[in-house]
Amino acid sequence: MMMAGKIETISDVPCGNTVGLIGIDGYLMKTGTISNCDDAHTIRNMKYSVSPVVRVAVKCKNNADLPKLVDGLKKLSCSDPLVICSTDSSGEHIIAGCGELHVEICLKDLEEDYARVPLIKTDPVVSYKETVTEESSKVCMSKSPNKHNRLYAKAENMVDALCEDIESGKTGPK
Repeated sequence: MMMAGKIETISDVPCGNTVGLIGIDGYLMKTGTISNCDDAHTIRNMKYSVSPVVRVAVKCKNNADLPKLVDGLKKLSCSDPLVICSTDSSGEHIIAGCGELHVEICLKDLEEDYARVPLIKTDPVVSYKETVTEESSKVCMSKSPNKHNRLYAKAENMVDALCEDIESGKTGPK
């Protein structure tokens, strides 16, 4: 039971109250439903209309603090459903958020609450992405590295049903 700054352990919780579990963060990443009832239904994840587009690379000022940074990135990723923490192929730790203010708040939380180490941050970068809105007027040709095969392609926008299947998870890269 939480009262002001005191936390008191209790054996059971009446219906309608919020429960805090210690140690569950080792098993759940973003969201989950915990129940002891076999007939329980899972609570669905929320769908957000924004996506993380602003990216910032972070690294420790002191290389000895790298394990703390990695642990802090895991905690940040668990605490915010919209942030994406990843490691680039070059070894950079990337934090992606929905806007510059969102990333700034995430960096402050990471530095002061989760990792508790001084960080070196890059300037925010917004990925530039293009899309196809109508069928292209040109047919493009590409040759294979050995110059024996040719691939001809023309771009056109995807059908709305395919977009919905990708977003819902019915269709994927495989």
